Amino acid sequence: MSHLEMVPTPPLPILPLPSFSQLKWQQRELIMFLHFGVNTFTDSEWGSGHENPAIFNPVGLAANQWVDTAVEAGISLVILTAKHHDGFCLWPSKYTDHSVVRSPWKNGHGDVVRELADAAKARGVDVGLYLSPWDRHDRRYGHDLPYNEYYLAQLQELLKK
Repeated sequence: MSHLEMVPTPPLPILPLPSFSQLKWQQRELIMFLHFGVNTFTDSEWGSGHENPAIFNPVGLAANQWVDTAVEAGISLVILTAKHHDGFCLWPSKYTDHSVVRSPWKNGHGDVVRELADAAKARGVDVGLYLSPWDRHDRRYGHDLPYNEYYLAQLQELLKK
């Protein structure tokens, strides 16, 4: 009897098999979630949507430091809260003024999402963005079609970053 005849046949896989993306997600093990926004400056957990954008002024923001810390910890994916339920956008959305454009940070020309994406790309770290479907600032919330169009427009803005 040859060696090949003694090798048992491996079992058939149990379906469904995970996709490449699902398998990659499971293999990451560690992910960094950056929950950052106006609530960082109000010291509150739940925003009302009525926060004054002028309180957002992260003069010491260093997205490179966030990514360096992630790399040092063996993290390959960082997720940023681009907009939480208070509706404040960490990028200059053309669909609302409740964003970094009304803050003193970088004279209204800052973009936390872009800074993080650039820093992560330079270090080979993947980026995920959390865009809350609930927006306590926007009066269209709760009115399906108008709000859905607004939400999808913001989603498209982020996907192009």
